[in-house]
Amino acid sequence: MMEETVFFNLGNALAAKRDPKELIREAQIVKDQRQPLGKLVIVEDESSGEHILFELASQEEKSEQTKEFKVKQVID
Repeated sequence: MMEETVFFNLGNALAAKRDPKELIREAQIVKDQRQPLGKLVIVEDESSGEHILFELASQEEKSEQTKEFKVKQVID
């Protein structure tokens, strides 16, 4: 499977952790607390190795305000 490249503004991040398993747990908490919520996406910052949680709808076009990430998991 080829990883998709996406762009997000770090200011829109819901959570960030080094351990992707911890971030999956955090994503479930966010979904439970923020109904209704669209799809969530876990991405990796390849330069730091950090995993970051965003709402998929907050994805943006490449610009000076956004950063490139690799999609690791989409959570419905």
